[in-house]
Amino acid sequence: MIEYTVKVYGNGSIYWLNKEGQQHCEHGPAVEKASGFTAYYLNHKVLTKKEWEKRLKNPCREKVVEIDGVKYRLVEV
Repeated sequence: MIEYTVKVYGNGSIYWLNKEGQQHCEHGPAVEKASGFTAYYLNHKVLTKKEWEKRLKNPCREKVVEIDGVKYRLVEV
């Protein structure tokens, strides 16, 4: 389960952050401004909505796993 910190500002803007404090959200925009502007982020990397949706359809892409003390980044083949 992913834990988020949600910052809500007095002007109505909302920011979703991962445990490292980076903008990140897997269920919608990580930035929602009071003006209606939204932005999608995964681990502080800004994505278009289409890129964000594609990444979530393949949830293992870019994940880091550790096997016998060695870290590997998963990529699509």
